[in-house]
Amino acid sequence: MRVLLRVRIVFVAAFLISCLVSADGQGARENSSSDTPRATPAADSAATTSASEITIPGPLRSFLRMAGVSQKASAEEVLPLVARNIYVQGYVGWSDGGTPTEFLTLLGRYVNQARELSALAGGERVIRVPGCEQSAPLLRILGYRLRGTCGDRNATLITSEAERAFLTTDSGFPLSALEEALQQGKPFSYAFPASHVPVLFSVGEWVSTTKGSGSESSDLIDALLRHPLVARLYWALSRDDAETRAFLEKSIGLKKLLPLSPVMDYYGSQVLIPDGRAQVPGGKAAERSWKDVVGASPESPADFATNLFTKDNQCLAAYYNSLARISS
Repeated sequence: MRVLLRVRIVFVAAFLISCLVSADGQGARENSSSDTPRATPAADSAATTSASEITIPGPLRSFLRMAGVSQKASAEEVLPLVARNIYVQGYVGWSDGGTPTEFLTLLGRYVNQARELSALAGGERVIRVPGCEQSAPLLRILGYRLRGTCGDRNATLITSEAERAFLTTDSGFPLSALEEALQQGKPFSYAFPASHVPVLFSVGEWVSTTKGSGSESSDLIDALLRHPLVARLYWALSRDDAETRAFLEKSIGLKKLLPLSPVMDYYGSQVLIPDGRAQVPGGKAAERSWKDVVGASPESPADFATNLFTKDNQCLAAYYNSLARISS
């Protein structure tokens, strides 16, 4: 009896603590920061609806640097970690009406600058400056100008536009090599390759979630930068196992999941749907009880997940999450 009582006390305490922490508050931010996206192994490829990629302008190391992501991140981790940083560090406020922070502003400006440099690099993905006379377009993008005469060893590059110049140095552009080439009157070349990283589902599906928002995006990077809910949903789904997130995307859809992104971010990783059936804490013996509490059967996982995420102001999701963690 004492053991049973202690177990019940633990369950009740876990439930009360979880309910006190809102999925939209600081607790959600701290919880997310310690988790990592789940990798999608080759064996799970059939559960993934699309194996598409996205092209990031410029070298990946520069983008990761500006996005605050470790250089050691794998290709599969790049977009989930970028999405997480955008919604955690990019806005004051948790809705699409939040105020962008300096971090987000600088990241957006870098992406725009990288696109300009990519256009200048052309199909060869190499920025070429044959001589001083052809340096003006590159210097304008970088936010610098040449003080002195071309070919003069005392000539120096100085700032002409502070915002662009800051991005140039902070992203790691080889400015000193460019300056040296101009001083010596020699050609300058710099490889500026595009970077390719995998995307959960397809780019079109994510972009479609911004339709009707008043700030529609035609590119996934722009969608993540402009819409914190999109970024939060991307991060939340990346932490689900491949089979569960594929089921949620197919049966409910990203558009309908979008308003649920805060509760999914905080509690969704414990929702498992293998073989089209919700796997509940307590196993099959507890399915009837969960059906009564949630209002939908685990055998109907789409309705079960939707009710779980929306019922009782997220307290039910918190309770479910606590029991799932305790029983696992």
